[in-house]
Amino acid sequence: MIESIFEIFIVSLSMLIVIGTFFGTINILKSSLDEMVNLNLISNAVMEVIVVAKNEITNVTSYDSSTVLGNSSDGNIVGFSYNKFTQKINRYKDSGWDKGSTLISGNITTFSYDGKFLNVTWDDEYELKLFIPF
Repeated sequence: MIESIFEIFIVSLSMLIVIGTFFGTINILKSSLDEMVNLNLISNAVMEVIVVAKNEITNVTSYDSSTVLGNSSDGNIVGFSYNKFTQKINRYKDSGWDKGSTLISGNITTFSYDGKFLNVTWDDEYELKLFIPF
């Protein structure tokens, strides 16, 4: 009788250890996947900022604390607009008859342009500094 109770206790303890290990592994995988997704989103946003800044903006025509606008090679106005309350950066385009903005990224903690360098910081961790002539 005591042996069967002891065996049931050992089996139950073994099952709890296996289940605990399984859920621990699932938790680690979930956090790793979340981190990979966040890094991928930041990587895509960095590439988009570089593409707009280097390939679309030929020269900066106006800027302030929340916008950087310039001319594109096809005569349109393109640039960036930043909202510090929502911490989002948008790609802005005005072709004369059609204008609007497209979300590039969120979680932007720093956005500034000093006449030479565009500074963008994501989550106070990843920083991009680009030279864009005025």
